[in-house]
Amino acid sequence: MTTRWIKSLGGGLLLSLGCGGEPAVPEHPTWADVQPIINGECSHCHGATASTTGFGTRLDFYEMTAEACGEAARALPGGILAAGSATSILIDVTAPNDGSRPRMPPAPAPTLRDWERETLLRWARQPIKGPPPAGNRAPTIQVSGLPKVVDESLRFSALVDDADGDEVVGLVKIADAVFAMRSSGSFAVDIPSKTWPAGPQRLTAVLCDGWSSVPYDLGPVDIKH
Repeated sequence: MTTRWIKSLGGGLLLSLGCGGEPAVPEHPTWADVQPIINGECSHCHGATASTTGFGTRLDFYEMTAEACGEAARALPGGILAAGSATSILIDVTAPNDGSRPRMPPAPAPTLRDWERETLLRWARQPIKGPPPAGNRAPTIQVSGLPKVVDESLRFSALVDDADGDEVVGLVKIADAVFAMRSSGSFAVDIPSKTWPAGPQRLTAVLCDGWSSVPYDLGPVDIKH
């Protein structure tokens, strides 16, 4: 009997014991059911690095709209995400009639478990977002090295994270400047500030995990030239 840890919809870990203990496939899966499978099986190619590694389509977000993400949606404009890729997902995880393996995930990666594939297939036939997972937690941002006074350039480090393991996008804003973050992780922020008017400014951020946006007040910065 094999043992496998899987991510639950609440972000915790559930123990699945062999084929007899596989999770039940929802009759009408929503994005909350599909997202953990995408994150575990697809996002290493179809995640934040998709545009730079040649894989193209990002599947780690259902969609990126102002309704769900507010201003943070500006960090990821345009592009086809999971909702717009449902037909492709349906085709790519369907096993061919000749008995060969589905196109995705490609060899030498292991094929999807039966419950994973069936969940994706059912969702792709009727791709709905639905409500967020129970207990979904907001993404976070931490800044370090933020100077109290700046002249020509504002430099600091930002760390963006999500306790549920969801991908995150967001904006850091100050004066008339915006710094876009298209993924979780660490960022070396360097924003030219020599044209800003002298005086106090506040550094703010807005983040989105695909379910909701959350604002942050990161502190004051005094502009002196």
